[in-house]
Amino acid sequence: MGCAASTMESEEDFNPLLQDKKMNDLIEQQIQLRRQNEKQLFKLLLLGAGESGKSTVLKQLRLLHQGGFSQPERVQYAQVIWVDLIQSMKILIIQARKFGVPLDCDKANNPLTPYKQLVLRIDPLQQIETDSAGGSNFLSEFVIKYSEGYKQKRKVNTGSASTAQGWDMNLADDDSNKLTIEGIATELQEVSKFQNGGIQDRFKVAEAIKKLWEEDSGIRRTFARANEFQMETNVKYYFENVNNFADPNYICTDTDILKGRIKTTGITESNFDINSFKFRVLDAGGQRSERKKWIHCFEGINAILFVVALSEYDQTLFEDERVNRMHESIILFDSLCNSKWFANTPFILFLNKIDLFQEKLPKSPLRRYFPDYQGSPNNVEEAVQFFTNIFLRSNRTNKPIYVHTTCATDTKSMKFVLAAVTDVIVQKSLQKSGLI
Repeated sequence: MGCAASTMESEEDFNPLLQDKKMNDLIEQQIQLRRQNEKQLFKLLLLGAGESGKSTVLKQLRLLHQGGFSQPERVQYAQVIWVDLIQSMKILIIQARKFGVPLDCDKANNPLTPYKQLVLRIDPLQQIETDSAGGSNFLSEFVIKYSEGYKQKRKVNTGSASTAQGWDMNLADDDSNKLTIEGIATELQEVSKFQNGGIQDRFKVAEAIKKLWEEDSGIRRTFARANEFQMETNVKYYFENVNNFADPNYICTDTDILKGRIKTTGITESNFDINSFKFRVLDAGGQRSERKKWIHCFEGINAILFVVALSEYDQTLFEDERVNRMHESIILFDSLCNSKWFANTPFILFLNKIDLFQEKLPKSPLRRYFPDYQGSPNNVEEAVQFFTNIFLRSNRTNKPIYVHTTCATDTKSMKFVLAAVTDVIVQKSLQKSGLI
């Protein structure tokens, strides 16, 4: 006879109540562990109006605490800037005609005319490869965002929503551009070969942009009035380095990336280890259409970093050209600072783009846009203090507001500013929790 051994089954195996209790205890342990981890995580929310420089602050954090950007990202950023600089030159040509500024390239038999015609007819999005850099969707997302913004810019700058090649409709009405049907067909056929983005073709486009930027006096005069229309902040830098960005294999420097801009949509989350503390930074798109999404990331925030572009005191919103950008920032800050969501949340205010503000102030009187300003017209410190006081007076709570004057594209200065900011967030959070 054989013998067999058996084990007694525990009572838990038959008791559903004990099974439920065991499961509940496990869930409770997981919840407690999650809460403990959350206490060790500091959440920083980046807010501000569109184009204030929030994403540039986030780029600086990546450079300082995540080892910077990969080579594929650097190649892709070069393509983004290449598209922007082509479109920016188109906008300058269109705006010159809108303002009645005479362009040398519009004059009959002027050697700059062929360069103008090439720039106007080129399709920037055909110049980039969206499937480059290992299958990343970085450029694919950019093309979608750019295409949407492109339609809006055409409406703003031309008063109509024409087709992707609609810029051709804005050629000057002088005799040099009254081409025959055959002439237009021949010209477009000649220009079409530039659409494939080949290296030699891109350099021809770059030469055209460089010639117009350096030799057409009307282009420079129009650029001097850039505050009156929608123009990329760092377009001068793009034009001065156009040959770099024309090379499809060019690898962007840190400076290139900091000056490049991609519209933020939705909420992006980035995690950083800073001085042995874990930070989660949430960057929210600043355009009006994006702000309805902000409420989804309001919970559990340790501090708000609100970014204002000082240099935009004489500019209007992309989404509503009747509204001054600085006025929009002041109203937005007031509503957030005094919101019930952030009753006890410290605010850190970045008065950003101080470099552009210093350059612009002597040329564009502050009092023209803010009549209450009583300081010296060209005194940058007094002008900065004027805006500082406006924002501080908006605070109708007892929360602290820490103000920093910044240039988000300057890594050296931002290193010290961001170190001070993270220290404040940690100290205030620990004090609030009673740990210090």
